[in-house]
Amino acid sequence: MNNNIDIIDLQAFFNSLSSIDQRKVFITSFKKASKPILSEVKSTVPYRTGTLSKSIGFITVPNETAILIGAKKSSGGWYGHLIENGTLNRIRRSKNDASTGKVIGIHFMEKAYNNNESYMINTIEEEWYNAINNMVIKFNNKK
Repeated sequence: MNNNIDIIDLQAFFNSLSSIDQRKVFITSFKKASKPILSEVKSTVPYRTGTLSKSIGFITVPNETAILIGAKKSSGGWYGHLIENGTLNRIRRSKNDASTGKVIGIHFMEKAYNNNESYMINTIEEEWYNAINNMVIKFNNKK
C-alpha cells in the first residue's frame, strides 16, 4: 500500500474519533516523540541543587489538545524562565537602590529543541500511528 493512502486513511480515522480520544492519541504520541528533547534539556540545565532539573517535564494543558515541555512551578521550577532567558540589570527596592546584578540566559530549552527538531518531526507520525493502533487494539479487546 502507498504511504500516502495510509496517512489519508489514518487521518480520516483520527478525525472520526471523539475529541477526548484525539487528545489521548496526540498527547501519547507527542510525549514519546519528544523524549529526546526532554532528556537533553535535563542533561544541559545548570545543576546546583537539582530542583530545576527534577521539575522539567511534560505539562499537559487542561481542556486543550496541547502539551508543553518546561519547568513545573509546583515542583520547584518556578525560576526556569529566568535561567532560560536571563534578566536585565535588577535593582533592589530600598533606600539606596542597590543593584542585585543580572542573570545571563543559557537558552537550554531552545538549544535542545533545535538539536532534536528534525528527529521529533520524523518520529511524531510513527508514534501517532502506533498510538491509534494501540487504541484500536484496546477497543477490540473490550468486545
